Amino acid sequence: MWIIIRAKIRENEEKSLFKWIRGLHFFSYFRPMKKPISIEVAQNDTSSRAKRYKEFNTLLNKINQLKLQFEALQAQVSSGLAFYHQEILPLYVKQQNLMEEEVQALHRAYSLPIFGRNDRKKIATLILMHCQSLFQDRDRDFSALTDIYNHYADQTLEELEAEKKLLAQERAEEVLRSFGLEVDVEDEDDLETILEKAREAAERKQEEAREHAENEARSARSEKQKLKAERERQKEKDIQKVSKNIYGDLVRLLHPDREIDESKKAAKTEAIQRVNEAYERKDLFELLRLQAEYLQKEGDTLVLLPEKEFKYYLQVLKAQELDLQSELNAAAKAPGLEGYVCQNLCHPNPVTTQILRQRAVKEAKETLKSHQHNLKLAKDPIVLKEALRYYEIEADGFDVDDVDSFSESEGEVFEKKGRGKKKKKR
Repeated sequence: MWIIIRAKIRENEEKSLFKWIRGLHFFSYFRPMKKPISIEVAQNDTSSRAKRYKEFNTLLNKINQLKLQFEALQAQVSSGLAFYHQEILPLYVKQQNLMEEEVQALHRAYSLPIFGRNDRKKIATLILMHCQSLFQDRDRDFSALTDIYNHYADQTLEELEAEKKLLAQERAEEVLRSFGLEVDVEDEDDLETILEKAREAAERKQEEAREHAENEARSARSEKQKLKAERERQKEKDIQKVSKNIYGDLVRLLHPDREIDESKKAAKTEAIQRVNEAYERKDLFELLRLQAEYLQKEGDTLVLLPEKEFKYYLQVLKAQELDLQSELNAAAKAPGLEGYVCQNLCHPNPVTTQILRQRAVKEAKETLKSHQHNLKLAKDPIVLKEALRYYEIEADGFDVDDVDSFSESEGEVFEKKGRGKKKKKR
């Protein structure tokens, strides 16, 4: 079972590259509202202004819920990682140790006269499968098995690693090109380096698009097009003013240099840091929350805003809702171990989370027993020869991609010994 989980972690690292490039925002600092701001609207008011107020309230509630979801997800992943390292990882390590012993036992048994040519072929296949499974775990060193693997494999481990690296590099470049990102992936680049290069390429592309739009606006042929371009630029400036005005009010109130009392100065230093973080992220939601907290400006004060400025509030909040949803999806499908934990050891329902974790431990313990059984077989040539009768190699031979699917069922292959039915590899 540990092999399947390791495979899921690696699969997350490769496939989630697509989802991580989509947003390129990654993880932001989230602070949900304790009490979301809202504008009082009469239920029977059907005016256009009342509709905008209701839309404003709806957006704030949605954003608040997304932030709460992300906060809960972070807490679950944190506890899931702790559970994984405390309860599951030790069982996987034991499974790996048993598998390493089994490889060595099978290698010793290979040359014994009791085994015929067909038996040796099966033993060699089992050795290659186990070695491949162990080598895929980058956190542990199984270099002691390299010579054994090279003895039975058509390609040495070094040649196989070079081939896999080249294939992974080609896949990464293909994914990046599908997004219009030209990135040169080097041999030594890991996933984090590739993602960093993708971020830089995306930023360059956005800058090029902005410059292209500006050039087009400057070279507009008609006066009407020039006016439209100017209106768009002015609109962008006005939208930026929405956050800037709130930011300015908060800075004037909370700047620590204007505070003499040391205890209050420390509190204001922390507060101004939150304000700066929200402004840098263009997080209007957080700025509104801070405005309500420190300036005592509740939702009703927004009614005094000019209609044009209020529309900008709605536009900024709509964009923020989409960004938050994208970041939440990316966080739930993050690469590596965190992605595995999030998808397999976490659930919004605490009871379901407990069931998932209990099941993971149970499966790991069952797989450990299976490996203990297999090691016992591998050390007894007579019993091993009998067990090999119930193991059949597929016509296509050994395929590295079949390692994970076979390893889960291999214990069942040997455990079926003597029941009168042959267990074929699925």
